Amino acid sequence: MFRLFARHAEEGVSVLLGVLLFLAVLWQVFTRYVLNEPSLYSEEAARYLFVGVVFFGTAAAVRDRSHVGIPILVEKLPRGAALAVSLAMQALVLAFCLLIVAWGFRGASQVWDLPTEAMEIPTGLVLGVVPVAMAFSALRTVLAMAEDISAYRRGQLATHVAGRDF
Repeated sequence: MFRLFARHAEEGVSVLLGVLLFLAVLWQVFTRYVLNEPSLYSEEAARYLFVGVVFFGTAAAVRDRSHVGIPILVEKLPRGAALAVSLAMQALVLAFCLLIVAWGFRGASQVWDLPTEAMEIPTGLVLGVVPVAMAFSALRTVLAMAEDISAYRRGQLATHVAGRDF
């Protein structure tokens, strides 16, 4: 059970936040059009939940390699060159993720005590979602790099992509 959660943690968090987002928007529509008195909190909550859905969804896409890419170019290269290009690209993604983690935590800590407009929760808590999700992306990138190296050593294709429907 724990292994299943660990393999799909980002996806689970994204789905949970998506359900909460749906409920917040539904509540906003209900209070605005049925009660004729819009909720003060639901619009802000929906905005923050949307950010969480996007960033944790991004981490899930990094995990299953369904993020944007052009795998056909790498697949045409010899195995060694394909591994080198794949690792170089993943290193760039890792550097970007780590940069966002560092700057995201810095930004979140600077505004931690500043309350949000409607819900009056710490703004740093809201902004902290971004570096946490990007830390998951960084971890999944490192795991993908290790997986590619291991596949290369076994004589298999260095990279694989989940979404080859296009």
